[in-house]
Amino acid sequence: MKKKKRILLGAALALIVCCVLCAVFAANRAPLLSPAPEPTPTASPEPTPHRHVFDPETGLCTLCGFACGHGEGFDAEHRCLVCRWQCRNQVHDPETALCPICGEAFYHRFGMDGICEVCGAEAPLCFAELPERYFELSAHEGRHFRELLTGADGREHEIAVWLPWDYSEDVQYNVVVLLHGDGGQAGDWVDEPEPTRLGEIEFRHVYDRMVEERLCAPFLIVGLANRGFDDPTYGETILKELVLPYIAQNFSTYLGGGSLDELRAGRAHLAVGGLSRGSMYTYTCVMPRCLDVVGNFCCFSNGDNGRISVQLESEDNRGWEICGYIASYGMMDEFETGQYHRNIYRSICTRVERVTDGENAHMLAIGAGHNFLMWTASLYDALLLLF
Repeated sequence: MKKKKRILLGAALALIVCCVLCAVFAANRAPLLSPAPEPTPTASPEPTPHRHVFDPETGLCTLCGFACGHGEGFDAEHRCLVCRWQCRNQVHDPETALCPICGEAFYHRFGMDGICEVCGAEAPLCFAELPERYFELSAHEGRHFRELLTGADGREHEIAVWLPWDYSEDVQYNVVVLLHGDGGQAGDWVDEPEPTRLGEIEFRHVYDRMVEERLCAPFLIVGLANRGFDDPTYGETILKELVLPYIAQNFSTYLGGGSLDELRAGRAHLAVGGLSRGSMYTYTCVMPRCLDVVGNFCCFSNGDNGRISVQLESEDNRGWEICGYIASYGMMDEFETGQYHRNIYRSICTRVERVTDGENAHMLAIGAGHNFLMWTASLYDALLLLF
């Protein structure tokens, strides 16, 4: 009996051992029967960070080629505050003439065909020619003479005056004061014979014809010697304290008795301008310094003041209306001269809010060169547009 119990106990132990061994064997075999897990991908290491070193010519980082976005703006020299690349306004919007990169107003590069070389915009031009009959004698000739005016400093300044043949003290006249070019004199605008392809001409014959045909409101012309206008301060003194008071006190105009207040009250009926060098003096002296007494400007053939638009918007000037602004260039004139003058015109029309092309401002393109046919036609058109 005891032997039988030992046999059963041994069998039970053997079964237990067998079960344990099977469990261990199964545990060791399980990983081999299950699918192997996918390996976890390892992320690429981040590029080594660096401070961009920009090429100021291209605006690109010399280490990695990163292009600066110029998002921090530009300084007064149009250089990016981040990469120091200088915006040279090589692109611009044809409607606003603003550079989309730095926001500055662009000066169109117009060719002699009137088309901007960069964006294709057409120049704001008014093509006008003077009929040749205006150089012929009219049935009625106006009065013309010269005077020497002496300033407070004792210096003399010549003027040449033209009055219409039907001049009357009962009529108020618009006044046009005109400066001559290099080597010229006050009489160039009135009675000095000037050489042209049509022979010698005198400006006064054009005025006589215009009055005879009643093309514009009554006007008188004053040619003024340029002496002293290369100094803007002195030129301002000549105009405000000598020439304009003389005109006001001796002729029937809108300028009253010539006091500063009366000159200001009549400024809409006064135009000042000139040809070539006289046009340059109008830009550098008259427009920026005499805007309080002069409402209209005639600039023919030339301009040499890239800051005029800023000066017209100065605190002293921005309150004065610009009644009329006429600029012109000869289609056969020197390329650079015409291009630069048109850039100045565009700058004024773009940056000075109270000047609008086609309304109170006009650019005239005359089919002539740097000569008196060009300047006579320019003044003819200006008188029609202003008065």
